[in-house]
Amino acid sequence: MENVNVKTTKLKDFFAENKIECFQIEERNDENETAVFHSLMQVKGQTLPFAILLDKSVYGLLQVRLAPEIIKGDVLAKVATYLNEMNNNYRVYKFVVTNEGDLLLNACIVSKDDAFDPALVNAIIAETVKFLEAEYASIMAKIWKEIE
Repeated sequence: MENVNVKTTKLKDFFAENKIECFQIEERNDENETAVFHSLMQVKGQTLPFAILLDKSVYGLLQVRLAPEIIKGDVLAKVATYLNEMNNNYRVYKFVVTNEGDLLLNACIVSKDDAFDPALVNAIIAETVKFLEAEYASIMAKIWKEIE
């Protein structure tokens, strides 16, 4: 029998009922029953990969990769203050730089199994697209300015 957390089942059912077919689902079958829903979003002419990570904890995550391998070397020190300001200004979103230099945008989704609302996850995705439509160009302009 495969491990599937309740939130994963609810989200799969929501997507099926609403004919949302843009996700590739990766079920890791680990002790946390992790599932990753991979997809793409279009923002300002860019195709940005994103994922919804769910497991049996109360924490889920919406993660958008804004730019791969862009913040390397001394660039992190140059953009850290800016990213921290963004993190303080937009409390629902957190900007993160991976060890590989990827610039990510994260939004935490907190819910117990019985209170998990897939429609809310869908709304968070829609709000994230709106946020990025409004802010992506200025965020990337600031990052590119520091790289040059």
